[in-house]
Amino acid sequence: MPRNLLQLPTTLAYSRGGYSVALNLGSEGSAVNVLLDTGSSTLAVTMQRYAPGRDAALAATAYVQQISYGGGQLAGPVLHSRVGLGDRDQRRTLDGVAFACVQGAPPTFFRDADGICGLAYRRLNAAHDLSAPLAAQGRDPALTWPWPYAGTDAAALHELLEQQPRVELEPLFSALECHDVFADCFALQIGRAVVHITDAAATARQLEGDPLNRGVLVLGGGEECQSLYDGAFADLRVLHDVYYNVNLLSLQVGDGAVIPAPALAAEYQASAVSNAIVDTGSSFLMLEATLYDAVIAAFRARDPRLAELIARFGQAFADGQGLPNSAIDPGDWPTLHLRLEAPDGSETCLRCEPDDYWPRNGFYAGQRVFLLLRQIAGWANQSVLGLPLLCGRYCVFDRRDGGAGRIRLARARTD
Repeated sequence: MPRNLLQLPTTLAYSRGGYSVALNLGSEGSAVNVLLDTGSSTLAVTMQRYAPGRDAALAATAYVQQISYGGGQLAGPVLHSRVGLGDRDQRRTLDGVAFACVQGAPPTFFRDADGICGLAYRRLNAAHDLSAPLAAQGRDPALTWPWPYAGTDAAALHELLEQQPRVELEPLFSALECHDVFADCFALQIGRAVVHITDAAATARQLEGDPLNRGVLVLGGGEECQSLYDGAFADLRVLHDVYYNVNLLSLQVGDGAVIPAPALAAEYQASAVSNAIVDTGSSFLMLEATLYDAVIAAFRARDPRLAELIARFGQAFADGQGLPNSAIDPGDWPTLHLRLEAPDGSETCLRCEPDDYWPRNGFYAGQRVFLLLRQIAGWANQSVLGLPLLCGRYCVFDRRDGGAGRIRLARARTD
């Protein structure tokens, strides 16, 4: 493998609904497993495996990050320290990397993972400079580590942060590119959307040994690693360097009528940019509300039992369960065809198979979970193209042309 590429194993075993990679953090090289998320840009870690007090490479700042994810909101001081990737002769290190050291996160917020690594662009990696309020409190030096807001609730902290200057931090992958560690391109080999479990008592380490839970992260390239994919690439146009914004044109359920995808509403264009994003941090294929409703109607028209099974799943999932594997016959369910804009203005069609949106032994041993999700309340009328659409694919996020770039997708090799 060329020196300017680094290939790292990933796994579904820790975050359960996304792929994580192992990084080494700080002077002690503490091993942390972080979720790989193209829907955010922040590197954030909990203190489960990383101890700032023992990190001789640590540099504190006056910054705080408060980050919202699907599972809730996290906050912590921004620190700078050393990050290492890879082993032995392939090892790369970079000093002075900015990250949020998450305070007070519920132990299960990232499930068995230790944090998150955002792979999107720098505009999503915002922090706030608290130099003024810290100085007013008499803190000298005016730094946010040790953490001075342990007794402050999230709402009050948010109000304080909104009154302070906003700064943009350099995301980890952008820092690696800017320091010529890697080219501005990375790739992910993705097998399935959620962890494969056959034994409810299995530990994360045991789940890591299951081949169905393994993936690959390539830093610095993608197309060069020909052992990871087969066939030609299909390309998606990336519209903006905020999220990996794409243009979803239409959706088709089986051989049914083509359903046009609504344009993004004018009120959301400044913040959300386009009607869809590609998000490897999402276990679900979240469809804009009218698209989702049209898909469910198409399922019902095909066979009323399909809609009934979805309703049954919703009730079971609310209680922390899926449906028995035997309740779902993939042969009864149609393939979904999503058409998106290609870089040359043509269409790229991506298939989402029943086993991708109803994975067997997904999350729960002996059960299937339904991974189509209706647009959540308060969200822009935007679809989030998560892991179910990327199953069985090798996905190259190529940002090397100086603009927003493109996403290239080929069939992942499984041998």
